Amino acid sequence: MGTDLKFEFKVDLKPVRHASPRCRMAKLSNEPRLRQHLVLAYQIQEMLDRDNAVSAKQMSGWLHMTPPRISQILNLLFLCPAIQKEILLSNDEKIRALTEHKILAVTKEIDWEKQRTMWNDLLE
Repeated sequence: MGTDLKFEFKVDLKPVRHASPRCRMAKLSNEPRLRQHLVLAYQIQEMLDRDNAVSAKQMSGWLHMTPPRISQILNLLFLCPAIQKEILLSNDEKIRALTEHKILAVTKEIDWEKQRTMWNDLLE
C-alpha cells in the first residue's frame, strides 16, 4: 500500500546577480592606485589601533607585502588632510597619473603648507 505524495509549488524566482570577485576587483582597479593605497593605509592603521596584538609584520604577512612596503603605504597618512581629501574624492586625471614614488618627498615634509605647495607643483 504505497502512496506517492506529490507537492507542487508555484514560486516566483527572480535572478540574483552576485558580484564575482573578478567583478569587484575590476571595479577596484578603476580607482587610482594612489587612492587605493591611501584607503589601504587607513585600513591597516585602523587594524593596528584596534588590536595591540597585531603588528605591522603580521599585517605584511597577511597582505603578502614586505614590512617596508607596509611602512611606505602607512606614510601616506602623513599627508595633510586637504591632500588626502583630494586624493580620495577628486576625479582629476592628474591624480590618476600620480604614483607613490612621485609623492614620496611630499610625505616626508612635515609642514603642511609646504606639502600643499609641493602637491600643487606635482599637479601642474
